[in-house]
Amino acid sequence: MNVSPLWRRQCKVAVVAAAIAVALGSSAQQAQEPVRENANRPDAGQSTQIARSDAGMQTLEQYLQGKTLRVSKLAGMELQSRTGDNFGEVEDVIRPATAGQDMQLVVQIGGVGVDEKLVAIPFDELQISADGDELYTSRTREQLAAAPAVQLDRRTTGNDAAPAQRSAADANRDAANRGAAPQPGAAGEPRTTQPASPGAGQRSTGATASTSLSQQRVADLVGAEVIGSGGDQVGEVDDIVISTAGADSIRAVLQVGGIAGIGEKRVAVPMSQVTVERSADGDPTLRVAMDLQSLERLPEFEYEEDTAAL
Repeated sequence: MNVSPLWRRQCKVAVVAAAIAVALGSSAQQAQEPVRENANRPDAGQSTQIARSDAGMQTLEQYLQGKTLRVSKLAGMELQSRTGDNFGEVEDVIRPATAGQDMQLVVQIGGVGVDEKLVAIPFDELQISADGDELYTSRTREQLAAAPAVQLDRRTTGNDAAPAQRSAADANRDAANRGAAPQPGAAGEPRTTQPASPGAGQRSTGATASTSLSQQRVADLVGAEVIGSGGDQVGEVDDIVISTAGADSIRAVLQVGGIAGIGEKRVAVPMSQVTVERSADGDPTLRVAMDLQSLERLPEFEYEEDTAAL
């Protein structure tokens, strides 16, 4: 059969056109595939938030099973949401009033002067970064706003002397100024005295003196005077260190000995061996059943960050 040259040319053109169409279609498909990949990939900001919420996170209670934290470091730390929103600052740490209770952080939330309040959050409801520098909560801003407010008044209103006692104390001060003998049964200015925690074999009575948050707070103990068994000042509180491991997990770090800051020694005493006294204005003083020489014989204490740097 004779085939005309024109028909041959038309067949070649058709074949070439088909090949071009196939090639163009393949290129277009390849160009579209990265678009579909990127569409399912979180953006850089989202990736950062995921890493922040998952990498090395533990509850504060778990973190403190193997480490200690200084209360002076915790106080002032920001509490953040898992996406990095700032909810407020840590105001204080509340130690347990009785065995088996959880330690709590007191956080100041809300704006400046607008719906501002203090809320208490148990350690097992807080998360902390692996380096111990960032605190997080899974609570929402609305949940924190709905939480009950707590009071950390410096004045120990629940334990102040009764009006009759105050009147007797005032009378005694006046008598002392006149050189007269004080009235029996009412010594000077009232102070509240509270052991740091119940001793062995003791149970908390649930009285105001042992359950008041103003008595259980520890951040304001830093810098307080320490009185020894002889009634004289033997040092001051350098810091409070906390953990969640063991019965004596809260310790007062004391600066003892030395003169004008030279030759001082840091020693740690469990809070179960310390009595906290507060004046009517809430100012704390610590008492220990040891004299200066006994304290100076205790092993020197070093903070974890100091030993890690060696």
